[in-house]
Amino acid sequence: MLYIFFYIALPYITHQGKMVQVPDLTGMPLEALDGALSKYDLRYIITDNSSYAAELPPFTVLQQFPAAGGWVKPKRKIYLTLNAENPPLVSMPHLIEGSIRQAQLLLKNKGLKLGNIKYVPDITKYAVLEQWHDHHPIPAGKSIHKGSTIDLVVGAGLGEQIIEVPDVRAMALEEAHVTLLEQGMRIGVVHHLKKRDAPIGSVIQQNPMPATKVPLGTSINLWIVQP
Repeated sequence: MLYIFFYIALPYITHQGKMVQVPDLTGMPLEALDGALSKYDLRYIITDNSSYAAELPPFTVLQQFPAAGGWVKPKRKIYLTLNAENPPLVSMPHLIEGSIRQAQLLLKNKGLKLGNIKYVPDITKYAVLEQWHDHHPIPAGKSIHKGSTIDLVVGAGLGEQIIEVPDVRAMALEEAHVTLLEQGMRIGVVHHLKKRDAPIGSVIQQNPMPATKVPLGTSINLWIVQP
């Protein structure tokens, strides 16, 4: 029965001009929409242009309804959500005295990015001491554009700054990144390898190896599984 519908009835309906298939408009710029939809005899209505995706240019399609691949009548209106011209403002979270992991989570929830981390001698080891944006301290509660990068000053403890490399093998890359930052290290070169018996995106090798003694701020090279 399904075969009859998809291979006989549906093409017949389409060829009669009664139904057209909705094209995929996501990621398409506003100026290209008329040309893309005219050949399907479809129209569009912009329902929202306040959403924001940092990785896409302004006024590109983020969402559509009906979804791509569906069948509709000619002259049907496709409702679109466009990327905003400017990123919306969010409130800067309070990161002081928290851990790096907490800071990353709070920044992520606000749509902000974790930037550089500077370690300084301080009795509070691995706690956030200062939060900066664009080379200036930024207080909690201040409005800031979504997608902005926040740099941190973090306590490194007192005394000799020699630390032990943690074992980040079998971790996802993001988890490994945070773990290294918490221990006063950073990610170095990331290599990609194919490996069938390990989860995609997981760390399978690191250098220096776990338990190696290194100076504070050492870069750790990682090998992760690629698709």
